[in-house]
Amino acid sequence: MNKQRLHFHVLNVGHALDHFFILIFPTAVLALQKSWDIDYAELLTYGTFGVLAYGLGSIPSGWLGDRWSQRGMMNAYYYGMGLSAILTAFAQTPTQLATGVAAIGLFASIYHPVGTALVFSTAKKTGRAIAVNALAGNMGLACAAGVTALLSQVIGWQAAFIIPGILCVLAGVVYTLVSRDVKIFQHRGNQQNETYSSNNTLIKMFAVIAVIACFGGLVFQSLTTALPKIIDASFNISLSTTGMLSTTIYLLAAVIQLIIGELLDRVSARLLLIFVTSSQVVFLILAAFTSGWMLIPVFIGLMSSTYAQIPINDWLIGRHSSDQWRSRIYAMKYMVSFSTAPVAYWLIAVIYGKTNEFNSLYGILAAGMLLSTLAAWLMPVIRSESDEAYRHNLA
Repeated sequence: MNKQRLHFHVLNVGHALDHFFILIFPTAVLALQKSWDIDYAELLTYGTFGVLAYGLGSIPSGWLGDRWSQRGMMNAYYYGMGLSAILTAFAQTPTQLATGVAAIGLFASIYHPVGTALVFSTAKKTGRAIAVNALAGNMGLACAAGVTALLSQVIGWQAAFIIPGILCVLAGVVYTLVSRDVKIFQHRGNQQNETYSSNNTLIKMFAVIAVIACFGGLVFQSLTTALPKIIDASFNISLSTTGMLSTTIYLLAAVIQLIIGELLDRVSARLLLIFVTSSQVVFLILAAFTSGWMLIPVFIGLMSSTYAQIPINDWLIGRHSSDQWRSRIYAMKYMVSFSTAPVAYWLIAVIYGKTNEFNSLYGILAAGMLLSTLAAWLMPVIRSESDEAYRHNLA
């Protein structure tokens, strides 16, 4: 296996670890509430420090990636996140736990602005690379609930932080060894051989992406945080079974990203965004009126449409941003998306704490995605000479 391909695989592992680590806490909290005898809604609020650091840390991470070293930032990501998780396992109080989770979130914030830019710039087939990388991230997300629940139940909640932490440090060692002398391909936007309607058109496109990232991020953060509890409240099953059922939903839904990756080179990204955002509205409404085992196919459809929008936005940013600004633009997009996580945690805690159900949450999220669908309709169509040539070759 050549170094270029191995570098891509290690970046994919890094993306999987990123989403895995962020979702350790929402499942581990189910074991922690029994161990520490603290209410679920109260304990969940301590996780907001981690997701807040995850969102706000994107901006300085992207800036350092562009201005200092993308490779250096990725090394900091692997070692920093892994060691932070190991130290979090030794928390004795909620304050110590919140501090550890915040450190995990801060180092985890490096991946999306820096790692995604590296994936784009080191790949020849960018649409496919972005989709495969997105799928890898969601494989980590999918495994987080099941693995965390299993480790918490069989060994203890501390193992749910220590074992992934060790694996992350080892992945960092591999990245350090393979990341030297990797070839960078030039996929610059705004070059002379590409013609765009105007800079205002690009600004409008990025504004639409920001709107979709905001409301789509809120849906993503809310669902990935609440799903273990939704399943736990809906079915009389064990913690490990709850985790495995969540994992199954995530895995089945994540396949959509490979399909999106192939469609990105053939179908208008604007049309794809309209379809996936409107699909989220439909499935959120269905979730509010569905109960029992019928929730499973509804959530598979809901998570599929939620996952689908991620590679579309990332591909648009990579395709139409310059190399010098790509990490910072990704950083702004992910800051908008991930900074919704504290709002998601707050919504879940307040709504479930007062009603013991999630129907109001589904309604709020559906309203947000309706605005995202409207934004997708307003997205300008941007074509470049290379896009036209590609379409001509297909014909």
